[in-house]
Amino acid sequence: MNRSADLIRTLVLALSGLALAACVPIRAPEFGPGPPPMLSPKQAKTLGPAPVRGSTARFAFAPLNGVPGDMRFQMEGDLKTFAQSRDLAIVPDGDPTATYRVVGYLSAVGDATGTLLVYVWDVTDRNGTPLYRISGQEAAGGSDTDPWAGIKTNQIDAAARATIDKLADWVQG
Repeated sequence: MNRSADLIRTLVLALSGLALAACVPIRAPEFGPGPPPMLSPKQAKTLGPAPVRGSTARFAFAPLNGVPGDMRFQMEGDLKTFAQSRDLAIVPDGDPTATYRVVGYLSAVGDATGTLLVYVWDVTDRNGTPLYRISGQEAAGGSDTDPWAGIKTNQIDAAARATIDKLADWVQG
């Protein structure tokens, strides 16, 4: 019985040590003077042409997560506005008439000298098969606290417009 208790005690101590070792803080990269460097060129990646093209294509955008509420609502509104200007049909997420589902990921990265709004949109068919990826970034002012504080309306607008332009180019030929 003591041998089992000793083994359990040893395992608990070893696992506690591993857990503590994993809690080492990691510093964010320092960019120096000026805005942070661009992460990669703005580009869209495609696995081929849009299977359904033209005005019959309908896009359902999944809700954005991890984005401050006011920016989430602005992005969702901008996407709808710019989609109308490019004749793209946007339907609610979960709509069975959707041809494509679009899942977006937004991040704010930076420091007091500059911030980047980084965005990635994955387009899938109804079965979840990846078809198209849009990625890009918009430079913004810096923030001493939360990088999201450096992101303003014009960066959200630019990201939404670029997203819709790339979707329209892909689906309209």
